[in-house]
Amino acid sequence: MSTESVKQKRDSLPGTARRDSRGQLYGLIHAERRTSRTRLAQLSGLSKGAVSGIVGDLLDDGLIREVGTQQRGGIGRRQVLLEIDPRARFVIGSQLGDDACTVVLVDLYGQFEREVVIPVGGSVPSDYLDAVCEGVDLLRADADAPILGLGVGVAGSVDGSGRRITVAVPFGWKDVPVADALEERLNLPVRVANRAKVAALGEHWARIGQGIDHLVYVHVGSGIVAGLVVGGVLSFGRDGLAGELGHVTVLPDGPLCDCGNQGCLHTLASGPAIVRQVRAKARLAGHLPLVQATNGVSAQAALEQVLVAAKQGDQLACAVLAEAGRYLGIAIGNLVTLFNPQVVVVGGMVGRSGACVLDPLRREVEWRALPDAIAGLDIVSSVFPGEESGALGAAALFLQQSEVVEAIPASGPETRHAPDSRASTLIPA
Repeated sequence: MSTESVKQKRDSLPGTARRDSRGQLYGLIHAERRTSRTRLAQLSGLSKGAVSGIVGDLLDDGLIREVGTQQRGGIGRRQVLLEIDPRARFVIGSQLGDDACTVVLVDLYGQFEREVVIPVGGSVPSDYLDAVCEGVDLLRADADAPILGLGVGVAGSVDGSGRRITVAVPFGWKDVPVADALEERLNLPVRVANRAKVAALGEHWARIGQGIDHLVYVHVGSGIVAGLVVGGVLSFGRDGLAGELGHVTVLPDGPLCDCGNQGCLHTLASGPAIVRQVRAKARLAGHLPLVQATNGVSAQAALEQVLVAAKQGDQLACAVLAEAGRYLGIAIGNLVTLFNPQVVVVGGMVGRSGACVLDPLRREVEWRALPDAIAGLDIVSSVFPGEESGALGAAALFLQQSEVVEAIPASGPETRHAPDSRASTLIPA
């Protein structure tokens, strides 16, 4: 076929239909791993001419490549095989943690290229955005292909457009235009979402080979938020508020929450709530080591001291964490009954603290949730040692929503691995 004939076939679809079809074929190649033009025509319902034209576009863009031939059944013409070139483009993902930003460079299959962790010295939004920009600049220097853009997992609620933080109660932030600020500084398109929600997507991608399509991720740190993957798709709800687990009532007439309600889970099981409980009980018990460890320091540092004490067997610290685990179990038990997930992943500093929290949490879920809902259910800690799930999930969300590479599938590759800790770089403050 002449070059002109191919061009005519490429131009035969209207603009919008062509973009949709391009995304459809890219998604099919991604899902099939290796496939042929004939197979793509069968799966998509497009004509062979339209498929050839769009495949030509994707080849020209370097997004796919030809990788040999195959002959089905030993008869007929040999067919050229196509696959995604995962390193043709990169995307950067970042998670804004409580005191640091994790920034990762990943390929089109979500495989980690490099990770950096940038400590944050202050508590205002600009301190965190500075850290993100520093991390992006470091990773850009390592990328040997174009970077499509940046996904950012942030604390608090995000508006429906994925552009700004509307409110982050634990941080005291309101109306922070994250995407606009980062796009102006980095000259990259940016997508923003709540960090726990995108962490659910990251945990989902990490388990693709296990056939996990229904997953709940619960981040327990300065706040408590759940991310919900239902049928392999990240759920945001109507206005992006799905999963605000910290503001579910678990103790009627309990402590007053900053949101105005009483007895929210946030007031009983978040990091700040745990620190308050430990301080109060340590004073009453005359437990001077814990009083000294949690006074005169930041909430983050105080929580770290509580978790260290619990790991060393301190009974008071363990008791407070167990009580927090019980309240978490009440809320998560309700989630299990409502959403019937295959896996519940507990992350964040408190979620990763071990048996002190997870054992009472599991017992409460078993007691509260319907028996059929907990049959075969796993409740586990994150597969990642730090905040990588949120960074990976933010990158994955950007890939799915990107207009540059249309219709990246909701699922990642068949296998996924956490980043090699040896490739992680801690950037000093």
